Amino acid sequence: MALTEGAAAAPTMIIPQGTEIEVDAHGQLSIRAPGNLVIQNSGSYGKIESIAGSIRIDHGVEVEAVAVRCAAGCYVQGSLTAWKVTAESLQLEDGARANVVLQETRRLEVGRGARLVGNFESEKDLFVLFSRFARQVRELPFYFERRRDELPAGGTAPRRLPTEDGTAAVRPARGRTAPAAGEEPPRDRLPEPLYFALVLLERDAARKGYGSTSQRVVDELVKLLAERDLETLRHTHRTLFGRIVEPHEDARRAAELVASHYRETAQRAG
Repeated sequence: MALTEGAAAAPTMIIPQGTEIEVDAHGQLSIRAPGNLVIQNSGSYGKIESIAGSIRIDHGVEVEAVAVRCAAGCYVQGSLTAWKVTAESLQLEDGARANVVLQETRRLEVGRGARLVGNFESEKDLFVLFSRFARQVRELPFYFERRRDELPAGGTAPRRLPTEDGTAAVRPARGRTAPAAGEEPPRDRLPEPLYFALVLLERDAARKGYGSTSQRVVDELVKLLAERDLETLRHTHRTLFGRIVEPHEDARRAAELVASHYRETAQRAG
């Protein structure tokens, strides 16, 4: 059968055997290829992986990905924005742009006019740096701003939240409760672990990737932190985080930060 003129002019797409292509809960495409992978179309991806080969991002192509992983080199001719890149080498050719938060590579090559932003070795290094410049980071606007009128309506009616022992903790709709013995007095600014937990939870809530019940729990945690209701959070954080079905990485990391903060607070009080 003869090909039409349009079909003859269109490029042919070949998907090698063993390639896995999936769409995650956020609607992001993830590609896992057995060999070399060349990306010639701009887009937002979940994970991009080459099991035994390299990954190349062509000229003029803008790629955003949560994770990029390959056995050989990751070559960027266009633009790459990624949370984590794991490869034998990361090579930015002349004029390329890369925004990489965490990088696990043996070699880094940056061409003339190329630009690399980020390049942390581990998540710990990232949080240590942010802790040093916490004041400057706090002054940055959140990607997900929660306006005051989105919080519960003003008033004195208390709200009841579940605690670890199954009882209910009373929480005023506005204001903060007095600190428990041994805790630090209320401050205008959150302690660093809770501040970073708030940033992570706001980003997670903005994705709207949970079911209705889990989404309400994430929103409730954001409200507790945003309103500085740290006493209620101390009693309820394990129960609330436990009610999030299949939590994302941001929510899991936030749970660790919150638990670590209250554990250290209890140790200091003891």
